[in-house]
Amino acid sequence: MNALWHLLNFCAPAAALALLLVLARWVFARKAPALLPWYGQFALHLLVGSAALFVALLWQGRDGSVLGYALLVLSMATSQWLVLGSWRR
Repeated sequence: MNALWHLLNFCAPAAALALLLVLARWVFARKAPALLPWYGQFALHLLVGSAALFVALLWQGRDGSVLGYALLVLSMATSQWLVLGSWRR
């Protein structure tokens, strides 16, 4: 049970940022057609963000570094860019 709480707390920044990205899309890019529905976007961003945090953990050997959070933001911004199809514009 303790390991589950550690895993949930490890993925919490990715989940919060994924939720903010989905909500921000409704506010700022309402007219842009998305390739996935909102729950698909949330799941994709959560997966990408958790993978970025895990890579940062493996790379630096500890959790919670500024470089790890920078990698989180950069990877999730890239996934949002891909979901909105911005490479076509």
